[in-house]
Order: sequence, then C-alpha cells, then structure tokens
Amino acid sequence: MLPLIGLLLGVAVVQPPDVHKLDVPAAIRALETQQVYQAPGVVTHIDLGVVTREMAPDTKLLIGPFSAYKDNDHYERVSEPLRKWADSKKVRLITVEGLYTRWGPSNVAELRQQTAYMDITGPALASVREVNKVPVGEVYPAYEVRTPTPAQVADLAGKLRESRIYNAPGRADKFTLSTKSIQQQTGLTVRVAALPALKPGEPFVDYAPALAREFPDDIVLVAQGYWTDAAGKDQERVDSARNYASGRYEIGTFLKGGSVDGRVSTILTRLDELSRRKPFGRPQPETYDPAQTITRYTPLAGRICRSPWRRRARGLRGAPPQAPTSRRSRVAEGESQGVRQNQRTGNGPIDSHPPEAAERYTTARDLFEQARTAEAMAEVERIAEEGLALL
Repeated sequence: MLPLIGLLLGVAVVQPPDVHKLDVPAAIRALETQQVYQAPGVVTHIDLGVVTREMAPDTKLLIGPFSAYKDNDHYERVSEPLRKWADSKKVRLITVEGLYTRWGPSNVAELRQQTAYMDITGPALASVREVNKVPVGEVYPAYEVRTPTPAQVADLAGKLRESRIYNAPGRADKFTLSTKSIQQQTGLTVRVAALPALKPGEPFVDYAPALAREFPDDIVLVAQGYWTDAAGKDQERVDSARNYASGRYEIGTFLKGGSVDGRVSTILTRLDELSRRKPFGRPQPETYDPAQTITRYTPLAGRICRSPWRRRARGLRGAPPQAPTSRRSRVAEGESQGVRQNQRTGNGPIDSHPPEAAERYTTARDLFEQARTAEAMAEVERIAEEGLALL
C-alpha cells in the first residue's frame, strides 16, 4: 500500500467512473443547426432559459461532460477542431466541459454554489456576457444557507457514531479511504459524510460546524456534490487547508472531474503540512486570513482569477505545449532572489521575506512539478512573476 501522503497527492484529480468522451464531430453537426447542444454524459445543471435569453444569434453554446481526454489529446481532438469550426462559421462558441468554462468563481461562496449544486449557470452566463462585451455583474444564482436543525444534526451525527464514514444513498462517488490509515499517517482522526449534490432551489445546509461540536476530537468533513466542508480544532487552519485544496486542483477538477477521496485527501495532506511540517518555515503574515490567502495564491481569485480563467480558455486554442525552460527559469529566479534577499537581511533560506512572495514561490514550484500543458505552464510563470514582483 502506498503511504497515505503519497496516495493523497496522487488521487487529487481522479476521474469519476461515468466520464464520457465528448464526440466532437457529433457536437459540430448538432451546432450547425442548433444554438445550444448538450452532449451525452453531462452531469452538471444549467438553467438554459437564463443563459440563452442573453445569447446573440451568432453565439453558440456547447455543454459537454467532464473531459476524458489527456491534456495533449484534448487540444488536438477537442479545442482545435472546435476553434476551426467556429472560425469557419464566424460564430462565437462558448464551450462548457464538466464544471469548466471560460469564467470561474471569484470567491468561496460562488465556488460552493457551483460545486455543491454542480451548477454551471453562473459561469456560462458570465461567459455569454463577456463575449457580448457587457458588464458581467452578479451571475451566480442566489441560494439560502441554513444551519441544520437539531433533528438533522442528531440524525447525521448518529450515523457518524456508528461508522466514521457515511456515504448517503444517492451518492455515486463514495468515500473509500481508510480512516485508520489516515490517522496512522497524519495523526488526524476524521469522520466523513458524503452527501449527494443539491438540487437547484434547495437550501445549502451547513452541517460541518454543528457536527464538529458533536465530535470535538475529530476533523469532520462533509461533501455535498463536489464541495467539501471541513471543521474541527483550530478552525482557521482547517479553513486554510480546505481553501488551499479547493484552489490547488480547481481547474483540473472542473475540467476532468474528480473524486471525494481526492478532495478529502488534499485537505488532510495540507492540514498535516500546516500542523506538523511547517511548509512556510515562518509565522504567517500578521494580517493572515485564510479566505484572502486562497483567493490570492490560487485560481480562486477575483482580479487574479478571472483574467487567468479567460487566458486559459484562449490558451486551449493556442500552440501545443512547449518546453518549460522559461517557466523553470522564473521559478528558479524567484528562489535565487529570495536567497539573495535573505543574505542582505541576514536571515537564513527558511526565513524568506516577504512571506507573500515566499507563498507565491511555493505555489509556483508545486504547480510546476505537475504542469504538463502550455496552459498549466503559463499559470506557473504568472504566479512566479507575481512572487518576483514582491521581492
């Protein structure tokens, strides 16, 4: 058996079993005569009435399933044929695959709405407004957030007392990792409830805080759809780990799908690092706020997020992946400048300054190790350059 930490990092973006390959020729044939085509295998929700009433006649919308193509194959077999067809017909094509489109969530609330409900109405509508060159405004459907009733808490807590893992009926993607192995590898005792995705109009019931009070010695994780909440001791650190996990694999998960095992694993891996391994090697900035930190250092950001999301969408139509020498050099430059600054200030390498630059460097370095496409490498370079600007 793989050590848990290695396993956790390895399964962060694992495709669900029901992923279908988008039949691009069939999609093109349908779009020749239809303004909107929804391909077989789509498991996300979209309110087409809301989206299509703002679509211009020269705009087409393709809604596809999570991608089952490898990165290079995706460019050759999906992105490029669709681009060529759209150019030849002089139409503006908006493509949604799984939860991924040219526009992404700008804050945690929007991310939760998109993933807990598996709802792409907001990002699809934002994409339409963007191509129309009008203000995007508020596009994510409003939803009610409720605290659970005492009866709801008692019911779910009772199930988690019987077993540390509860996979609710109707939940196809079940949590399967061993809580004993998690404890052996991280020292964390956990309880996991995996619930189905919410339906449009249903309130979001915020179970995790109430369940954490029922199990004060454990980390409680509650998955609803692709959203995972976490609660437990040192909530600020737990929130930071959850937010990091949400941003770390957001784009890959949105495009290719994933598993609750992977999402929980990434949270716990990060929490273990924050708790025991001290990944930054220094205290956090005095103004440290987990929600702000995740939006600053990962694809979950307003000004930082939305422009890269659009660049990623355009990048799918760009050149095939190139050798990552420039990105490697930018990451290396960030490290060397950090060392030089430490030498000037008299601090050792672990105490890089400022901490915001060190965090960006760490993120760029981690992303570089996993980047396999031109789009991913562009994101590495962007984050590395942000870190360099802070030195």
